[in-house]
Amino acid sequence: GVPTVWLGLMNEINQRGRLPDGLGDIVVGGSAAPRSLIEGFEKQGVNVCHAWGMTEMSPLGTQGNLPPRMDDWSMKDRIDRKQSQGRRVFGVDLKIVDDEGNRLPHDGKTPGHLYVRGNSITSGYFENPEASKLVFDEEGWFCTGDIAAITSDGFLVITDRSKDLIKSGGEWISSLDLENIVMSHSGVANCAVIAVPHPKWDERPLAAIVVKEGIPDPDVEELRAHLAQRMAKWQVPERFAFVDEIPKTSVGKFDKKRLRSQYHDGGLSVTQF
Repeated sequence: GVPTVWLGLMNEINQRGRLPDGLGDIVVGGSAAPRSLIEGFEKQGVNVCHAWGMTEMSPLGTQGNLPPRMDDWSMKDRIDRKQSQGRRVFGVDLKIVDDEGNRLPHDGKTPGHLYVRGNSITSGYFENPEASKLVFDEEGWFCTGDIAAITSDGFLVITDRSKDLIKSGGEWISSLDLENIVMSHSGVANCAVIAVPHPKWDERPLAAIVVKEGIPDPDVEELRAHLAQRMAKWQVPERFAFVDEIPKTSVGKFDKKRLRSQYHDGGLSVTQF
């Protein structure tokens, strides 16, 4: 299930004070899982497998069950790895490249455009050769549209969708990283981050936040202080919108296109620091 499905189940577990009978494993896909979600299940003995793929890949590309050599790792280190999207499945190759198409090192730190190839990956879009040309490089690798890093031992770390990255003053901010950090706040139930125009910095992040039931909206200054302890100060948003619900697609992913439209149409009540 997508993270919103498992967040709903975790809320039900917390209300009932127990796990459903027989629940031992879950698979998270569709979008990146917040660390708080992974920790919440793992600390109750439920194995979380983070997976990644696309319809064009039929659909699985990576899976995140940890190898036996990591069995004796600490809980923190294991969750660090489970936050990644896992290692490639058999038959799928991965590479990351820069804007000019040059291959980048698999050092876990250098992000690039993620390309894939394999027998289960589409050779093109049905009766749409123009769209197909846009997503394959000269070697036949398929461009996923994701920005990612790959560790030296093969773990894929999705940084963001290329269309969701925020370019502020010439520097990139990952909306996924920012969402994870916002959701580490005890009062936040869910968060989606989008880029909004800025006259000086080109773009700045806006965090749309769903607050946990039964508590008031967090103080914005306190929330910004929480973020500033966990990220560079220039990455901390100045704009927050407290909402009852974040719009979602038909499969439960955040619909950031609709969220951007709500902002531009004045449909979000924005608190600006």
